[in-house]
Amino acid sequence: MQLYRHLLGSVFLPAYDGIRSRRYVGHSRFLEVSQWWKPEQLIAFQWAELHKLLRHAFDFVPYYRWKYRAVGASFSDIRTWDDFKRLPRLTRGEIRQHREELCSTAYQGKLLPHATGGSTGVPTRFYRTYESYDWRTAAKDRVYSWPGLHVGDKSVYLWGAPVGDVPKYQIWKTWLHETVQRQRTFNTFSQTEELWWRIHAEICRYRPAAIVGYVSSLQQFAGFLGRTKRNIPRVRGVIAAAEPLFEGVRRTMEEAFEAPVYNTYGSREFMSLAGECEQRDGLHVNSENVVVEAGGEFDEPSNIIVTDLHNYGMPFIRYETGDLGKLKDGLCACGRGLPRLAEIEGRVLDRLRTADGRIVPGEFFPHLLKEIPEFVQYRVEQKDLERIVISAVMTCELSSHSRELLDREIGKVFGGATRCDIQPVEEIPALPSGKRRITIGMAG
Repeated sequence: MQLYRHLLGSVFLPAYDGIRSRRYVGHSRFLEVSQWWKPEQLIAFQWAELHKLLRHAFDFVPYYRWKYRAVGASFSDIRTWDDFKRLPRLTRGEIRQHREELCSTAYQGKLLPHATGGSTGVPTRFYRTYESYDWRTAAKDRVYSWPGLHVGDKSVYLWGAPVGDVPKYQIWKTWLHETVQRQRTFNTFSQTEELWWRIHAEICRYRPAAIVGYVSSLQQFAGFLGRTKRNIPRVRGVIAAAEPLFEGVRRTMEEAFEAPVYNTYGSREFMSLAGECEQRDGLHVNSENVVVEAGGEFDEPSNIIVTDLHNYGMPFIRYETGDLGKLKDGLCACGRGLPRLAEIEGRVLDRLRTADGRIVPGEFFPHLLKEIPEFVQYRVEQKDLERIVISAVMTCELSSHSRELLDREIGKVFGGATRCDIQPVEEIPALPSGKRRITIGMAG
């Protein structure tokens, strides 16, 4: 394992970067060093990167030029962090309405389309660059290395699957990536006892260094292990992603896996934003790649605001994520100078059920509905085992392609008897509880 990891990191990946003019390896090596810098060194690096990004935005991004001019802001005005935090925030609504004007004129023809699952029920379609992808992948791999999962180590993922008609080249590309990285990925959108038995058998055979998964999928697999009185070969850590990790759930999973569970925080707009180190005392922010603002008056959680320092193609500057959180004071005992998030209040996703008794993670719907361009905002509610209602703010009536995609993918997961009704609405009202739930199960 050590030999393969060394060859991948020292020979194969550098060769790939050289052939494709990519910079993942360089960024990864830099991040391994910079995490041990003192906080003031990291802040100085952040400011230098931010200064370059803002210069670019003022010069080459039409929407920012217009937006900042409207509030009387110029590049020369931004001399301190307080000046920067006076710039108006970027919202999902602005991205939806002004996506093309938010693209840099210096990057025409060099942008990669992408989309989020809509962590608050608002899908976001945007662009990124290869350079930003290399930065965020390196940051993600650093976060995963803290629980002991290094690039090239064996891993098992309890994850989702692509929706719609996936091109053959994409299937081949994914297979090649997972083979090189030594990943085994299981689609947990449709959960059955047979699936858990297959996962258990593969973990026992493959003996991965770590297991990565949606919180709800890991929780269900832990329940299977407890229910069947099974165990798995020892892993260095279990990495939880995509959903809130509550302490009671963490303890239950650690008992089942007999390994520490590490929390992570990210989004499709930026990939990895933060994760726990071996101390598990707050989540270290990948501050060399993003600026994270969080925490309001009286030390209460506030809207998490993120600036991506390296997506020059479509800059996200002071972007409202829709999640709530606050930064943690002081330094971590691990010795890293990276800032930490103390807590995150993100999406709340109920699990849904099928008529034959299977569990469907709530994460399935953000994953699917990001592919429906007519949806501006949505909430999914399971009325009974044979009926799901999607309340949606829409730009126009569903196209036949979108309707077919919905019916086909929901049929795959829930079974052909489940009906999906679309209920157009003017707005998605807040729930009486105040929670931001975008999937609601029958007991919800």
